[in-house]
Amino acid sequence: MKKDILERLETEVKACKRYSENSIKKSKEGNIGSAINLLDIAGTAKKCADQVHEELWGVSKGNLTDEEIQLFAESETLDRELKKAYKELNIARKR
Repeated sequence: MKKDILERLETEVKACKRYSENSIKKSKEGNIGSAINLLDIAGTAKKCADQVHEELWGVSKGNLTDEEIQLFAESETLDRELKKAYKELNIARKR
């Protein structure tokens, strides 16, 4: 069960980062519509990651390996990825 939760968390973290990065790329290209759509997907992945994060904490009772802690912590920094993408989108909108 814990392994499944970790895999789901890893998937959502990667998705959030990937879609945020692609949103930034589209913003820089001036493709605002695509950037918004990608950012929307990134936001959804972050919400899912947050839910799985809580589920993992409940199941593990805070008893995580170093590798699991790294993934756990990484999921807590997804807001930064989204903020970067929002910032780039706002810059692109002003051009």
